[in-house]
Amino acid sequence: MNTECASPEKSVCGALAPQTGYSPWLRLIVGFVTIWALIFGVGSLAHLLPGAQHMAQVIDERGLRATAIYYTDFEEPAEGSERIRDSLEYMPGSRK
Repeated sequence: MNTECASPEKSVCGALAPQTGYSPWLRLIVGFVTIWALIFGVGSLAHLLPGAQHMAQVIDERGLRATAIYYTDFEEPAEGSERIRDSLEYMPGSRK
């Protein structure tokens, strides 16, 4: 590459590519609208998934916080945690 082509002010190597496309603000708005449509449009179809009705019923019956990562104040996670710990500690065929 020669020094004449390195400076963008000169058009010796050819014309600079014009800035084509949409405004960045328009693309940002389109992106937000797309995300909103996916969440509220496509996401609302989740109730049609098999088992979703039963899962929602169980969540309502037990008063679970569906967005919680780990439950410490409910009986089911405590039992599950104990079973996992026991099965790892007292594996079949292992001697302690």
